[in-house]
Amino acid sequence: MTFELRSIDRTKLYTSIVDQIVEGVRVGAFPPGSALPSERDLATRFGVSRNSVREAVRVLEHLGVLAVRPGKGTYVTEASLSRSAVLRAHAALEGENSPLDVMVARRAIEPVCAEIAACERHARNLDELRHLVDEQAQLTARGEDPIEVDVGFHLAIGAATHNPVLVMVLNEVLQITRQRTWKYFKGRSRERLNAGERLLEEHRAILTAIEREDPAGAREGMRVHLSSVEAGLVSEVDKSDAESD
Repeated sequence: MTFELRSIDRTKLYTSIVDQIVEGVRVGAFPPGSALPSERDLATRFGVSRNSVREAVRVLEHLGVLAVRPGKGTYVTEASLSRSAVLRAHAALEGENSPLDVMVARRAIEPVCAEIAACERHARNLDELRHLVDEQAQLTARGEDPIEVDVGFHLAIGAATHNPVLVMVLNEVLQITRQRTWKYFKGRSRERLNAGERLLEEHRAILTAIEREDPAGAREGMRVHLSSVEAGLVSEVDKSDAESD
């Protein structure tokens, strides 16, 4: 495959430079461990200022795709082709967060929320969770996207902890699931055979444990559910990458 850097659309300097370098890494023009062309050379080939190149390199260094070695140059990292690094870079082009990074945060927070909710929930919290599960079931049966109800269920578990700090953190994390990158990959994974029904049953299992005041069961149910969500996302990321080859 022939890969050549192209001059940049000046209305999209940052995203275009990042996108082309990531594409060069992906197709093997800049393999892991190799040095990028010099800043001056890149600026000339892109037709932009060195400051624009420097900013794009800084972003890619932060995302783990590049490593800047003072006095030696800029190198492609060994982890540059990992799904985490590639997805993080593509999400950054949209000004968004990587779904895989979101899942790391969710796995750290939500099992704890479910565990505490099983001990601290009030009757009104159970009513809200039951209502959301019923609504999710109706949407799933009609083949409609229940993403907002899905998010609402997880937020309601946070509310059932009656811990304002956990509620604040969970709200912040779950807001990211309304970003376009998350919705795209989550929507694709949900469309797979019986995925919607499986996710619904996992919600029901979590609700049952909270109803029974079973903190260990609620924590494990949430862990299993988030593992299922993450597996679906990873599968769709891999498929998307294969389709672009």
